[in-house]
Amino acid sequence: MKLRPGLATLILVLVPLYVQQRPPSPQQDPEGYAKFLEGAERVSRMQVPRVIETLGVKPGMKLADLGSGSGLVTRPIAQAAAPAGIVYAIDISDALLNIVDRSAKEQKIDNIRTVLAGPDDPKLPEPVDLIFICDTLHHIQGQPQYLKGLAKYLRPGGRVAIIDFSKDWPVGHESMAYTLEALEGWMRDAGFTRISAHDYLDNSFFVIWRRSA
Repeated sequence: MKLRPGLATLILVLVPLYVQQRPPSPQQDPEGYAKFLEGAERVSRMQVPRVIETLGVKPGMKLADLGSGSGLVTRPIAQAAAPAGIVYAIDISDALLNIVDRSAKEQKIDNIRTVLAGPDDPKLPEPVDLIFICDTLHHIQGQPQYLKGLAKYLRPGGRVAIIDFSKDWPVGHESMAYTLEALEGWMRDAGFTRISAHDYLDNSFFVIWRRSA
């Protein structure tokens, strides 16, 4: 089939855009995946300094970045919690945790502790003040049960903050999509009360819950 010149040009433009939406595999290419996570587009979209301000991170706090990936948010959270605070970088990928360790050393951040999680348990070594989950919950199977299990990893009055896609899901993530309404139900059933919601992130919800007493 011979394509009209205009249509052929359109396809040549759209195909690279489609390909760009698919990140490298974290299993097969962790270094490439880390570069994707810290690419200019995602860094701009995430508004990390504003997110950390919203979380109210203070020196001395103990926190967990669940699904830390490359450590894009882990590092500035650790800096905000320094000098006495600790941030646990939690991931199921040893290779990504090694990247977090390396980048922390390069930036002379010494209050990050990496934790290799299981698929159904973050395996935190102690309760924390805040569990931060960014662009990760959709990868977890059995979210209602998983979220119920977080309570034991929180200090009394501890919080869970979740950021995830709100409408336009990345290519390949369609089967993982869930709604904020579903999440609200899961969190209520897990014993959490919503304390704030923020809409300044493009194509993402940002909601914070507190563990019920």
